[in-house]
Amino acid sequence: MQKLKSMLGRIVVICLMSPAVFGQTDFNITKINPVLLKDADAVVRLDETVWEIKSQAEAVMKCRSVVTVLNEKGEDGHGQLRVRYDKFTKIIDISGNIYDASGKQVKKLRNSEIEDYGYGGGADNISDARVKLASFGKKSYAYPYTIEYVYEVRDRNMMSYPGWSPDQEEGSAAELSVYRILAPAGFKFRYKEYNGVPAVVKSKGAEGVDVYEWSMKDQPARKSSDLYQLPAIDRTPLVMAAPSDFEVQDYKGNFNSWEDFGKFYGTLNAGRDALPPAVAAEVKALTKSARSEREKAELIYKWMQAKSRYVSIQLGIGGWQTIDATTVANTGYGDCKALTNFTLAALRSVGINCYTALIRAGDEEVIKPDFPSNQFNHAIACAVVDKDTMWLECTSQTTKPNFMGSFTGGRYALLVTPDGGKLVRTQDYKAIQNVRNSRALVKLGETGDGEVDVKVLYTGLQHESRARVINSGSKEEQKKWLLNHINLPSLDLQRFELIQGQDPSVTEKLTLNVRNCATKTGTRLFVKPSLLSRPFELPAVTERTTDFYLPVSDYNFTDLDTVSYEVPANYKLETTLPAFQIASAFGSYEMKTTFENNKLICARKVVMNGGRYGSKDFAAWVDFLKKIRKADRAQVVFVENKL
Repeated sequence: MQKLKSMLGRIVVICLMSPAVFGQTDFNITKINPVLLKDADAVVRLDETVWEIKSQAEAVMKCRSVVTVLNEKGEDGHGQLRVRYDKFTKIIDISGNIYDASGKQVKKLRNSEIEDYGYGGGADNISDARVKLASFGKKSYAYPYTIEYVYEVRDRNMMSYPGWSPDQEEGSAAELSVYRILAPAGFKFRYKEYNGVPAVVKSKGAEGVDVYEWSMKDQPARKSSDLYQLPAIDRTPLVMAAPSDFEVQDYKGNFNSWEDFGKFYGTLNAGRDALPPAVAAEVKALTKSARSEREKAELIYKWMQAKSRYVSIQLGIGGWQTIDATTVANTGYGDCKALTNFTLAALRSVGINCYTALIRAGDEEVIKPDFPSNQFNHAIACAVVDKDTMWLECTSQTTKPNFMGSFTGGRYALLVTPDGGKLVRTQDYKAIQNVRNSRALVKLGETGDGEVDVKVLYTGLQHESRARVINSGSKEEQKKWLLNHINLPSLDLQRFELIQGQDPSVTEKLTLNVRNCATKTGTRLFVKPSLLSRPFELPAVTERTTDFYLPVSDYNFTDLDTVSYEVPANYKLETTLPAFQIASAFGSYEMKTTFENNKLICARKVVMNGGRYGSKDFAAWVDFLKKIRKADRAQVVFVENKL
C-alpha cells in the first residue's frame, strides 16, 4: 500500500511538471503572439511554481521556466538558473533543454554545466547555504532560441512559504505565469492577493489534495523603469502565503498573528541573554555616573560598538536563533541578532527595559503589515529610556545612537515583547530634519573666474552619504567622491575637510578655484545666483496614468543655500535682482537677492515632500519642477563702469 501511494505521488508530480498541462509542447517562435514581441528581449513562454505542502514540517517546490531568447539582453536575463540550498533545503533535481527557433530540442543540460559554490561567502559571512548554478554558456545557440529549466527542491524550513509575483524582468514579455499551492485535504495556511493579481481558483487534485492556483497571461514587455514608479511591493501583482502552524527543527509555532510571530521568536531565543559576571560588572561601572537612562543607553551602545564587529552567521536554525550573549562577549563578533541580543543583555543588566525589533532593512524597504509572515531580514535593538524609545543599529561601529536613517527608518518593525510581537513604526525623517545648510563666499575676478570658500552642514538623511565616505574612504577617495558630487562644471579643489558631528551631522568645508564662475561677455559679467545648488531633472513625459512616488530618502529634504559674491569694484549692477516664491503640494521654493557695497547675496530655500501622489497630480509636479529650474537659471548682469 505504501509503495502504491508513493507511485501515485510521483505520477502527480510528473503531471504537474508536464508541459501538456498548459499546452506548452510547441516552442516554435511563430506561436508567439506578435504583441508580446514588441520591445521584448525575451518572451517567457511558461513560468510555473508549484509549492506542494506535505505536512507542517515539509514541502516540495517544483519550478519550470521556458523562455524564448531574442537577443543578448534576453540571454543575460534568462540564460542562467540559480538554485539555493542549505541544511533545511535539498535539491532533488535540476534539468534543462535548448530548443531552436522551430521548437526542436537541440541540447540537454549536462551535469558538467551545473556549478556548485558557497552562497555569500567571505571573511564576514559564515553560512551553510550554497548555490547550484546551471548555464549553457554565453550565446548558447543562434538567436532566437528557447531555453528551459526545471528544478525540484525539498524544504524543511516551514517558517516561510514562497510568495509569487508574475511581474517579469524589464524587457521581457510573458505568455503564462502560474503559481500553484497543493495542500493535504483540510490543511490550513494563509494567503493574500495584492495589486490586481487575479483571484485564486480552488479545486481538488489527486487523492483529495486541495489545489490553489493563480495565473496571469499575455503580459507585454515592461519598458524601462520610469523615474517615479511606485515601490515594487505596491505596484506588482503579488500573492503572499504563510503557514498557520509549522515545525522547523525541534521547534513548533504559528504565524496567525504578529503576536504569535513574536512569541515564536521569543521562545526560540529565550535564555540567551545572560552576560558573564565580569562583563556585567564592567557595564555597571561604565554607567555608574550616568545621570539618565538615555545617557546609560548611549554609553552602553558606544561600548558595544568598540568591543564587537559584525559577522553574518547563517547556520541552520541560526538564521533565526541568536548566538548567546556570553559567546559574543568572549569572541567579540556576531550577526545582527547576536549583537542586538548582546546589547540588550547589557542594557537589562543596568535596569533598562529593551526589546529585539525585527525589521526589513534597506532603502525604501517595507512590509505588508496586514499579512503576518516572515517578511524580515534584520534585527535591531529598541530601548525604552526616560519614557521614550531609542533605536540602536547594533551591526554598525559608526552609526550614532537613535539614528535609523534610510536603512531602517520610516517603516514597521516587530517588537518582541514578553507578551508576543507588537508591530510599531520606526521614526520618519521629514524635510525639516534632512537639511543641507550651505554658505559660500565667492571672490569674482574680472574674467569671471572665482575663488570660492564653502561651508555646508548636512543633517538627517542628507548626511548619510558623506558619513559613509568619512568612515570607509581614504583622504584621496574622499576627494574623488567630492569632485564627482560638486555641481560645478570646471573647478580645482584646493582644500577640503569633512567633519562628523554628534547630532548626527557632517560639516563639509571646501576651498575651490572655479573657472567661468560667472560668464564674461564683452564688458558684462553674467552671474548665476544659485551657484552650487542641487539640480532637478525634468521627466521625459508630462502625463501618466498611474500613481507616482517620490522616494522619501531622496525627496524629503530642506536645502538652504546662501551665496555671497564679491563683485569687482569697477562693475555696476545693470539688471533687476531676481526674487521668486513658488508654493506647491510637493514643497516650496524661495529665492531672494540683494546687492550692496559690491556684494551680491543670494539666499535660496527649497523644501521637498516625498511620498506617493496620484496620477492626476503629475502635471502639477512637472510644472513645479519647471518653475524651479527657471528660477535657478535666473542671472544677474553687471556691466563694467568706465567712469
